[in-house]
Amino acid sequence: MSSDLLTDLQRQLRDLNDNFASVVEQLVHIAPPMPVGPDDVQPLSALPAAVSRAELQTKATELSQSLMQRFRDIDSLIDKLPELGEPPEEQDARIAGMLQDHQALRKELGVVMGEAEYKLDEVYGCYEALSNHVLAHEGKMGRGVSDAQ
Repeated sequence: MSSDLLTDLQRQLRDLNDNFASVVEQLVHIAPPMPVGPDDVQPLSALPAAVSRAELQTKATELSQSLMQRFRDIDSLIDKLPELGEPPEEQDARIAGMLQDHQALRKELGVVMGEAEYKLDEVYGCYEALSNHVLAHEGKMGRGVSDAQ
């Protein structure tokens, strides 16, 4: 289970990186970077005329919200990881409990699958009966060649 969580965590971190790069690229496109050294600090009003302050604020807000959601998702996954200092006995007990849950779910799935297969067989039987009825009604089944003439 931990490996699934680690995989999800890796995926979330990759998505966070991709998301950050994408939004920064969008921000650079609408408002190209400007030098901001101590001697050449330019006010926000020095943005190119094509970029509205509202558009820049909207993009920055989207970036902030998106990044915060990614961090919340990552924190949620981290919280699900087992504690590092957990004694082996507790790990074994937790694993045994998960195995019991797995077996119970597997058994339940087997029952549900059996019921589904039974219902599917019933549907096939109904379809076969309907098909035979339609074919017999239209004279295409149950008669020989001499009967049809």
